[in-house]
Amino acid sequence: MKPLRVQPVKKQGETISKGHKNYELMLNLQLGIRHSVGRPAPATSLDLKASAFDPKEKVWTKFPPEGSKHTPPHQSCEFKWKDYCPVVFRTLRKLFNVDAADYMLSICGNDALRELSSPGKSGSFFYLTNDDRYMIKTMKKAEVK
Repeated sequence: MKPLRVQPVKKQGETISKGHKNYELMLNLQLGIRHSVGRPAPATSLDLKASAFDPKEKVWTKFPPEGSKHTPPHQSCEFKWKDYCPVVFRTLRKLFNVDAADYMLSICGNDALRELSSPGKSGSFFYLTNDDRYMIKTMKKAEVK
């Protein structure tokens, strides 16, 4: 009997490494998500009010490279992070039993995200975690509404 040779599965997308045109964007996404998910929040019920879905429901955070009282120092440029509808996303993670620590490790751990080529005209970027569990899509202001 001949031994089976297993071919490694080629992962979809281009791994973003230093020097990639969207490397800073990836770092900023990871920092922002880590901040949003790790931020203490009041206990949420699974019963959301319609107002929780309003795009005006957002939290702004400034990320200076030297860090601040609320953010860690980082090697990227200064950026502002907008966390839209945080209660909705926290509730969705709760509804689907997504552990916050596992979620952050998947997105913000040591592995880089992979960028998928965008087939649409919106100019959005799509990122996939190395473990293929989560996808991130950037959005333009008009699309948020």
